[in-house]
Amino acid sequence: MVAGTHKLKYCTTIFFFLALSSIVLAEEGGPDCPNEKPAALRTEDEVWLLSCRGLDCVEQGGMVTAERLTQGLAAWRFDLTTRTWERAELDPLWQTTPPIRTIVWVHGNLTTASEAFSDGLTFYRRMVNDSEIETPIRFIIWSWPASKILTRPVPDARIKAARTTSAGFRLAGVLQSLPPESEVSLIGFSFGARVVSATMELLAGGELNRTSLELPSDFDSVGYRVTLFAAALDSTWLLPDQRFGMALQVVSHLTLINNYCDRILKNYGKLYCHCARQGPSALGYTGLPDRNLPTDEQNIIEQFNASGSIGKQHAWRPYIESSTTMELIRSGTFGQ
Repeated sequence: MVAGTHKLKYCTTIFFFLALSSIVLAEEGGPDCPNEKPAALRTEDEVWLLSCRGLDCVEQGGMVTAERLTQGLAAWRFDLTTRTWERAELDPLWQTTPPIRTIVWVHGNLTTASEAFSDGLTFYRRMVNDSEIETPIRFIIWSWPASKILTRPVPDARIKAARTTSAGFRLAGVLQSLPPESEVSLIGFSFGARVVSATMELLAGGELNRTSLELPSDFDSVGYRVTLFAAALDSTWLLPDQRFGMALQVVSHLTLINNYCDRILKNYGKLYCHCARQGPSALGYTGLPDRNLPTDEQNIIEQFNASGSIGKQHAWRPYIESSTTMELIRSGTFGQ
């Protein structure tokens, strides 16, 4: 009986690695991308995945154009009728008439390219299910290079933290290229929140790593609705004169869903030193000290503590599986 059990485990392991091999092909842009099926069929919606994986880091110094930042981006579009992913060109994104509400989902660390496809569809499905969203939406999954590289978690996280700036630059290039009347909401989890914050800083005319985004003279930054949960960035970075100190200038509403029990964010300071107590705190752990903000910026911010429903977990899925936090995400996204 024991031998049979070991044989079964051995066969299961082989099957797992065979399945994993096909997923790796999908990561390289092959035809076998995951075909997660949304439960709610909304054929007027658009579901996209844009990937900056494999692209070089943005050159530092001077100004960079949106055209340069979007060059080389890989794009897929999910056919809501056949329920399959298809390679796509970016042009339809820029030319949509009339523009529809655009929602950008930015995943966190340790997310492979294949998981970006499947997890993004799961997020979209949860977003539209059991909701009162009647108008069509465009849902963009922003895939950035967050796959695991190193065995040791802290050095690995430091590499990914550095990559969020380039990912933010390229996302800013995408958003600048959308029709100016577009309504745009952004949702970021963990390091994804850092990507979103970098994007807002650049669209506000800010500078990161001595580099800024070249904005047209007639560019009118729209009021972005931003929702960040379990945000893995310094708790003070959205304050004036900090790294993302200009970001709130282009934000019409900011929803922060924090977790004071998050076991990963509790040790966020280790990104800077070996002892977490000597480093800064994470925005998603302690929240934003908004008393230091001007009154008009304080009024656009809502903060919530999700520790009661999420506990010590640092994962995106519990947030969308909780009806309470999912409703906060929807409210932050749509203003309902």
